[in-house]
Parts: sequence; C-alpha cells; structure tokens
Amino acid sequence: MDEIYLKRALEAAEIGRGFCGPNPSVGAVVVNNSSIISVGYHKGAGAPHAEVEALNVAGEKARGSSIYVTLEPCCHQGKTPPCTDLLINRGISRVVYAYVDPNPAVSGKGVRQLQASNILVDRVEMEEVTTFYEAYAHWISNEEPFVTAKLALSLDGKTAGEGGSRKRISGESMSEFTHLNRRRTDAILTTVRTVTLDNPSLDARARGERIPKSVYVLDTHLHFPEGALLLKTSKKLTLFCGPNPSRAREEKLRSLGVMIVKVGETEAGLDWKEVMIFLGKEGVHDLFVEAGGKCIESLAKAGFLHRAYLSVSPKWLGERSTTAFNSSAAFLEKASSIEWMMKGRDALCELRW
Repeated sequence: MDEIYLKRALEAAEIGRGFCGPNPSVGAVVVNNSSIISVGYHKGAGAPHAEVEALNVAGEKARGSSIYVTLEPCCHQGKTPPCTDLLINRGISRVVYAYVDPNPAVSGKGVRQLQASNILVDRVEMEEVTTFYEAYAHWISNEEPFVTAKLALSLDGKTAGEGGSRKRISGESMSEFTHLNRRRTDAILTTVRTVTLDNPSLDARARGERIPKSVYVLDTHLHFPEGALLLKTSKKLTLFCGPNPSRAREEKLRSLGVMIVKVGETEAGLDWKEVMIFLGKEGVHDLFVEAGGKCIESLAKAGFLHRAYLSVSPKWLGERSTTAFNSSAAFLEKASSIEWMMKGRDALCELRW
C-alpha cells in the first residue's frame, strides 16, 4: 500500500513541476485507516510546502495519521518554516518518503528530527520518484541546470526549409509531448535566429491552458526583433549577449522589459559555462532547449547537454532545406543510452549523455 500512496503523492507533485524553482516540486498525501483524507502539493517558491497544504486540508484528522511525501521533509527555515516541526506538532504518527533530499541543509537531518520525536519514519525508494528528482539532484550537485534539448527532423535530416524558413514537421502527438515538456520545465532556452525565423510563443499549451514560461535567448549582438511574440507570451524574458553590445540596443530592449545579461565569448560563441552558472543561480533546475541543430550540437560539444529528444517525421524536405547537424554529428554517437518510442506518426529518439 505504501507505493500506492506514494504514487498518488507523485501525481500531486507533477502538478507543481515547473513552477517551484528554486525549490523542488513535492507532493504529499495524508492517510488514516487506509483512507486518503487529503492531498497537497507545493505550488511555488514562497508558497506553503506540500506537507502544509495536505495537513491544512486534513485538519484534526491528521493526528495519529500517516503522511506520504515524495521528498524527505525539510527541517530548516527558508521562506517558510520547517515542515518537520509542523509534522511533530500536528501529531503525525508515521512519515513515509521516497527520495532523500540531496540538499545538505536537509539530507538525513529531517528524518533524524522526526525520529527523535518518536515518529516512525520509513523510506520506500521508487524509480519513478528518483527520475522525477533527477534535475533537482543535478542542480544541487553542480549548481547548474539539467539540460534537455528537443529537435524535430524530417526523414532526410532537415529541420527547416530553404534559408531556415519555418516548416511544420511534427504531428499532433509530438506537439502535445513538446507542450507537456514546456509545462514541466523551469525555463526554456532558444536562440535569436530561432526567434527571428519562427517567431515562437514558447508558452505551454495543453488541456485548455496557456501557461507563460521564463525564456532565455542567446543573442550575441542584441538583434532581438522588437515585434517578437515572446515580449507578450513569456513570463520573464532574458537575453544573453556578448560583453560589448550596442548601448542603444541594450537601452531599447531594457525599455521593453527585457533583462540583458552579458557573458564572455569563445570561438564557438557565447560562453556556455557562464550561461549555465547564471541559470543555476536563477534557480533553474530543469532547462528545456528549443533551438536549431547548431545550438544543440554546440551544447553537446561543450558538455552541457544531458538529454535530447529527436523526433523524426515521415516527411522529405529536399536538399535545399536546412540540415540539422554538421556532416559528422559525432556527438550523437557518444550518447550513453538511446531509446526509441512512437508519438503518433513520429518516431522519437531519446538520447542521454
């Protein structure tokens, strides 16, 4: 039964995923006499944690109950009080959690505090929960985001029409997959070339929702178009540029509400390391990259790409169309794992490094 309740807690945590950074998304379920009496999840940084949400709904029924939590309860004062204190004060008799918090301020300490108050604590490890916290664990260890890139290709390895003109390649199932990933990510990264050619909105559109996300754009010389949809559709818009941009362009874009971040340059372009350090400090655990093949290849060569979704559609765009990668694309062969799946009529390849 423990796994059943933890899966319900994970379902709740999924609702908050992509909205909690720099905090992890957490789900909690209060159970009394084998019945679920409340469910809670963390809705955003500074908002009550999942345990608080669940206990508030449970009320007095929480006393003597068990609580199932996807992540070890916190025991330190942040923007909100420690959850361990609340669990003790509300008379919870048993805590079951699935994942040890890798944050040194919490790891193991939350469990010991609960046990010191005679609360029974059990850990039930679950593969799906471990996967859920993959990006968070990476961020804690490296202070940089876990990076996933997505790219749609035709059968002849093309990503766009002649000169980079936009072409609809993927089918509806793959489009739904893309929007789900946008919803679940902390932020989206793209390039000014993609913005100029495609004018994307990069919001998450699914189940009748239209959710704005934080968007970061690589734009060395601040050529960002002033009529871009992202000025209206993004939650927050940030441009990474070189160290010496045009002052006039910088002032103009700032006046439009855009944040400008200057980073160094390398032979390959903007310094990926500086970009990742900044994103890590912003609290971005999970970064979703939607850009062209050259950007994705550059990420991989720099060692900052952890996963890529390459969808292949039954279309043939022709030799004048835009090729995804350079002729070798050797970085693809270095993937540590490759899995194929179907998304409607499209074949989706997941690669990991």
